[in-house]
Order: sequence, then C-alpha cells, then structure tokens
Amino acid sequence: MKISALSDDQCHLGEGPLWDVAEQALYWVDSYAPRIYRYDSASAKTRFWDLPGKQVGSLALREQGGLILAMDQGFYSFQPGSGEVEIIDLPLAGREGLRLNDGKVDPFGSFVAGGMNIDYRQRENCPMYRLSPELEVAEILDGFDCFNGPCFSQDGDLLYVTGRRDGVIEVFDYGPRQQPVNGRVLLENCNPDGATVDAEGFIWSAQWDDACLLRIAPDGRIDARLPVPGQVVSSVMFGGAGLDQIFVTTIGDEVHGSAPSGVLPGRVLVIEDSGFRGRAEPRFKG
Repeated sequence: MKISALSDDQCHLGEGPLWDVAEQALYWVDSYAPRIYRYDSASAKTRFWDLPGKQVGSLALREQGGLILAMDQGFYSFQPGSGEVEIIDLPLAGREGLRLNDGKVDPFGSFVAGGMNIDYRQRENCPMYRLSPELEVAEILDGFDCFNGPCFSQDGDLLYVTGRRDGVIEVFDYGPRQQPVNGRVLLENCNPDGATVDAEGFIWSAQWDDACLLRIAPDGRIDARLPVPGQVVSSVMFGGAGLDQIFVTTIGDEVHGSAPSGVLPGRVLVIEDSGFRGRAEPRFKG
C-alpha cells in the first residue's frame, strides 16, 4: 500500500471528495475558503473556483451538467464553465449559527445534506434535508449536532450516517420513499467523519482524530483499518480508472481543537494498492 499527495494544493479544511467517472476527475472543497477544486487525471492539473459564500460543506454532480452545493444555509447550483452560483433553496435561512455540511446523492437521484453547528461547542438541533430532482426540499430527519458521513447501500435500502450521537455511526432503513426510519447503531466507540461505500457494500469511515480509515462490514464488524499517519482525516472516496484508488481529504490547520502533526497537511492523499475497489457515485437527477 502506498500513500502520496494528489497535488500541492493545501486546504484548511478539505472535505467532500467526489470522483467523476465520466470525466475521470476528482472534485473536493476547502470548506473554510470557501473553494471548489477539480483535479483532472489526464493532465494531472488542478483548477479551483472561489465561492461567494462563507463555508461550503459538500457538492454533487448533476446529470444535466454542473454541480449542486450544500453551502451556508442552503442549496446552490454551480456552473464550472462560467463560475455562476445560483440559490436553489435556503432551508436554514435565519439560523445563522448553523450551516449545511456533508451531503451525498442517493441511489434514487436526490441529494441529501444536513446541518451542523458552526460553533462546535453549541448543541443546537440540526436537520437532515432531501433535495429532490424537482428541486423541492424536505426535512427528513433531525437530532444532529454535526451531520456527517451520509452514504447508501447500492440498492438504496440502507442509509449510513453519523452526527446524532458522539462516536456512533447509525444505519437507517431508507428505500424508494427516501425517508430514514428504524435507526439503529452500526458502530460505536469510534470517531467518524466522512464516509463512502465500496463495491462489496462495506462502509469506509474517515476517523477524524484517529489518523485512519475504517472498513466496516454491513453487520458492524470492523474488517480493516488503514492508517494515515500524522493526519486529521475528514472524508474518503474511491476513484481512478479502476475505482481502486482511495482519496482522503485532510485538514491543514487547527479545526475544532484538532491539528495535524504529519507532513503534507491539508492535501488530498491517494492510497494505492490497497486491494479494495469502490463504485461510481450516482448523479443528481435534477
């Protein structure tokens, strides 16, 4: 197994890695800049776009082209060609202590994202929202301090997520109704942040203060632990031509009392020769 930096680009809070299978490119964000990055694997070049908001949490690819952003108090569309940003909906409008954080497209083509307390010492209740392909927003779950790590089984029957209970990853029944129900503990006594699901249906969780990734079986058993020494890891995504590279976002400076100790802080790290493969992420159908 080999770990290297994808590029020289350094983030304060790298987040939301997303592999574009069609364009063979990786997108990610620096939440605090706020900025979007795109690394093109063919040219090995990175470009970026500075955003007009305060903090960006995550992004999604659209079937019709462009991106969806979870930023500040709402959902936005973004066109990389023009750099144009447009408001779709602001479900957290008026709640300036909260912002939207992590997000993911579900297997049915909707984008889900949830809120977090900007001041991590606060404990205001944060909702989870679903943005439908018709660009309608619905609150589908609540009780989060910091919504993180949403990912789905390939058939969409299960949602995995963290942020309602400290140190706990939960699993919910989801399905075509796109409504989380019957929540239960998948794994506890961990330090979960961003997550994804691999080709075999195992959950990969970036462990924020534990400098590692966990591969978790659907029954909650820890199957593998991949160390990422000296880094505070924030999220994880599979990519590359064979979907066999693991991209890991990290922080470059102190965030919520945590700070990296190793070299190359704030870079996107690439783990190769791990023996694991991911699957293509669905695109937002709106």
